Amino acid sequence: MKEEIVKFSELSNFFPKQKEAQEASKRFKFVLFGGSVGSGKSRWLRWMMLYWLMKFYDKYDIKGIRAGLFCEDYPSLNDRHLAKIKYEFPDWLGTYNEAKHEFTLAPDYGSGVITFRNLDDVSKYLSVEFAVIGVDEVNRNKKPIFDMLRSRLRWPGIKDVRFLAGCNPLGEAWVKNMWVKRLFPIDEKEQYEFVYVPALPTDNPYLPQEYYKSLESLPENQRRAFLEANWDALDESMDEQGYLRLINDREYQSVIVHSGEHSGYKVLGVDPAAGGDNSAIVLKSGNLQEILFNQKLQNTMDLVGVIMEQYRDNKADFIVIDKTGVGQGVWDRFRDLDYPIRGVAFGEKVEDVMFPNVKAELHWKERKWLLSGGRLLSNPGWNEFENVRYQNKDGMIKIQPKEELFREGLSSPNCVDAAVLTQVIESSMIKKEQMIKRNGGRAFYDVTLDIWNNESPAIERYNKTI
Repeated sequence: MKEEIVKFSELSNFFPKQKEAQEASKRFKFVLFGGSVGSGKSRWLRWMMLYWLMKFYDKYDIKGIRAGLFCEDYPSLNDRHLAKIKYEFPDWLGTYNEAKHEFTLAPDYGSGVITFRNLDDVSKYLSVEFAVIGVDEVNRNKKPIFDMLRSRLRWPGIKDVRFLAGCNPLGEAWVKNMWVKRLFPIDEKEQYEFVYVPALPTDNPYLPQEYYKSLESLPENQRRAFLEANWDALDESMDEQGYLRLINDREYQSVIVHSGEHSGYKVLGVDPAAGGDNSAIVLKSGNLQEILFNQKLQNTMDLVGVIMEQYRDNKADFIVIDKTGVGQGVWDRFRDLDYPIRGVAFGEKVEDVMFPNVKAELHWKERKWLLSGGRLLSNPGWNEFENVRYQNKDGMIKIQPKEELFREGLSSPNCVDAAVLTQVIESSMIKKEQMIKRNGGRAFYDVTLDIWNNESPAIERYNKTI
């Protein structure tokens, strides 16, 4: 059997870049191969399924090991793989069952099975297991699909299971963030097991010259993406629902800093949460935002205590809180305790016809602030910007509702929500609140009513001075 594996190089006829990706798969669990079109990634995936089935048989002497090769839908699966394995895999190597869409290796090679499937309904695979998984055009799938598939990556007696993928530089941003930019979710325990092997059309010696020339004639952004494997070239492309990223990856990289000092007025933005979600607190001053807190809490009073602590320790001047739902109680408590606080209801209407509600207006302010010099102090929580998207329809900016995020299996962007809340407060508001305090009044601002409220005539004296 070992002799046969050695001969795999002759059987697969990989060109150098494909061999490089094959070698990478020996050292890393999660391998992304590709980038540009015409890089040979689909063929590489087919043959790598065979390679790992034979290698596992040789290493562990386990027969009947299964591999799964997936595409986003059946037409793609058929075009990229099923139509090709019939003439690409030699008859002596195994048999193809057209009804089941499965290729079974001959007994001498371990009787391993490649199962070819599509991802129209991932629930079908909740009870299956694979020793190796391949996903062609992985970026055409939402991250929860990837998370589900990796949970199926296990086989009795095999510890070094493998996940292999290929794609072009477009589509779902999570692929670029994890494999290319290495911007992992905070809970990613296997981040050092990810590797990206880029490939260009010029790396494929079998690509017709006419195909290469056709890529050169594409529009500039498409040419850079498909010919040069530039992952930022199509960064502003819409998803299938017509949404754009509030902050694309290129912009995100430009606003992240690893050090910074707070100066001037300090505002705390608070996004309370219930039901097992994280509560988040962000501090803003000058041109800097910092995540101070991003954790689950048991109850509202615990959050009150955390806010008090952060307000005191950071010598904050103002608190802004989302008072929708569970936040109402927190806002009421801080009013009773005489803290400088402003309550915001994201769903409230605004006067600006460009925005349907407060949420959209504040998110757009956050975007403009970041692109005009605002900076984010490095923290994994800022990766949530990946899930914040907007539509510009008929001149109105709309932020994608959380309900749609949840249906896609995405989490609530709590840190981003806390950050945008800080955009409510301007220095003039803080000066006004401080003036009221000095004159013996107690004041708070209610965005729903859009007025200052107080419990003494102090505000009247102040108003006469302006």
